[in-house]
Amino acid sequence: MSVNNVVLKSNYADLLGKHQEVPFELASDGFEVLTFSSPTSRQSLSIVSNSNNNSSSTSRNDVQIHITANDGYVYLTTKRFVFITASSGDINTFSIDVNLAPVIQLSHQLKSPWFGANYWEFIFFSPANLEIAANGFPKNQYFKGQLKFNDGGLFGFIEKFNVVLNDAVNNSHIDDQLPSYSEI
Repeated sequence: MSVNNVVLKSNYADLLGKHQEVPFELASDGFEVLTFSSPTSRQSLSIVSNSNNNSSSTSRNDVQIHITANDGYVYLTTKRFVFITASSGDINTFSIDVNLAPVIQLSHQLKSPWFGANYWEFIFFSPANLEIAANGFPKNQYFKGQLKFNDGGLFGFIEKFNVVLNDAVNNSHIDDQLPSYSEI
């Protein structure tokens, strides 16, 4: 099962873990570029219903979700966060369209427990009126995800993710890179 419609290439299994190789289809507009990829599959993903959110939209009738993938590859492009399960998990792929971060109320933070691997925690909302942003999730609910980096790389990912998120939210009207400034 895929969540959020990641279109994998026919030879995607051969491309997993290869530096700067993308095992999924990028946007056809030419503006989606790979910015981060994990070298190993030692990242785990879990997504659960966030019943701790004190929103009026949360009710007792909400469908409870618990998705796990024990190993997978992480990719970050200028438009999306993508997780592709390597061998075992409840899903094959998961993605977040970073351009829709305000709509899905995306929030995230770095977690460093006393014991165990550091992890990235994110919370998002599945709006009723937007099919693509949270495709595969029950509508009008909040979800909490955790992405654990068991071989390191979390800090590099967070740094790149913050840049992509800032560009998507604050600089969405800028299509081209400006030339770099140099002194004469």
